[in-house]
Amino acid sequence: MSTFCSLPWVHLATHPHGGVTLCCVSDFTHAMNSSRNFIGNAATPEYLNLNKHNVVEIMNSDYFRQVRQQMLAGEKPQACHRCYREEDNSVRSKRVEENARMGFTEDMARAITSGDGSIPVNFKFIELRLGNLCNIKCRTCNPASSSQWVPEYGKLQKELKFITQYNFKVDASWTESEEFWDDLLEHSKDVELLYINGGEPTLVEKHWRYLEKLIQKGLNKQITLWYNINMTNLPDKLLELWSHFKKVRVSSSIDDLGERNEYIRTGTKWGDVIKNLDKLQSISWIDTSVCQTISWMNVYYLPEFHEFMKSRGLHVHMNFVHDPAFLSVKVLPKKLQNIVLERCNNLDNWKIVALKNMCSDDNVNEVFSQGLEYNRALDANRNTSFDDAFPEWAAKIFAQKRAE
Repeated sequence: MSTFCSLPWVHLATHPHGGVTLCCVSDFTHAMNSSRNFIGNAATPEYLNLNKHNVVEIMNSDYFRQVRQQMLAGEKPQACHRCYREEDNSVRSKRVEENARMGFTEDMARAITSGDGSIPVNFKFIELRLGNLCNIKCRTCNPASSSQWVPEYGKLQKELKFITQYNFKVDASWTESEEFWDDLLEHSKDVELLYINGGEPTLVEKHWRYLEKLIQKGLNKQITLWYNINMTNLPDKLLELWSHFKKVRVSSSIDDLGERNEYIRTGTKWGDVIKNLDKLQSISWIDTSVCQTISWMNVYYLPEFHEFMKSRGLHVHMNFVHDPAFLSVKVLPKKLQNIVLERCNNLDNWKIVALKNMCSDDNVNEVFSQGLEYNRALDANRNTSFDDAFPEWAAKIFAQKRAE
């Protein structure tokens, strides 16, 4: 059986700090999916980074070459276990999806792959996570993805020993480097999909020049742009650039309605979100959708949220929180999960299935207690109140806690 995936051949998956991985669903544990060279042996790697290395060096690192050799030999790279496991359970994996979408076959891969696993680099799919520069600090985010989090998180690390420890040194200088953008352009002649995220990508104006150069070379006509944005910033210059591309998809990061969205996505104003959503939806050539990050904070209000977006003709992608675990729906006590499931029984069937899957694991009440403690600390720092923003849900949560 073939274990081939097209992504190690035709895909660049960057991260805010400049590291590059096989893809966004490969295993990040101990950076096992990251581009690296083996210094002496695999246990002492040199991790490659866009701040110091060009894309050819990164794509032809010792580890990426090893992965390609393994796949062509019918072996399953350890970092790719999620896709193989899903396929074993009759789930259509990212590997299967990307192989079908890319149209880059195993025979094509064999034709360009040297004996040592190295390849000529020509991307078909580029993912750019343009540093951690951001103007908001969502409760489900962290300093690695939002610069706004840094001062507050430093205080939280001293108060809450169970949270992930960050050193805050996110070197995103690669996003401002002319050398990087020129290097990327040189390997972009076959690009069909360009996914751009952040931080908040609309704030990183340096990438606009890259879009301009793609247009100058006529490559825009083959490229679908796909952005994730936080709906606070929609520059006219960027909209003008988008208009030249084959297709444009914008996934709007919105987690709840009104005051609840402002509570979770600290720094946003609901009026601005709606204004920018109206603007996007008024442009016929932009395919607008919503990406909702779902934690135990907003899960109770899924019916209202999805009905509102349905009334606007918007598809909602459900992005469940897994990390940090103490914000996941999975750690809700079973009685609270059942309340949510009963309340959501009129959602579309696929949404109910997704939600049930998140509620199927054993509960870890002490982890949920950590989530409540984390939220209380944020409320104290931000002068906010979960009880005021989510009154019905807060009453049920604290009734459950009193009953324990």
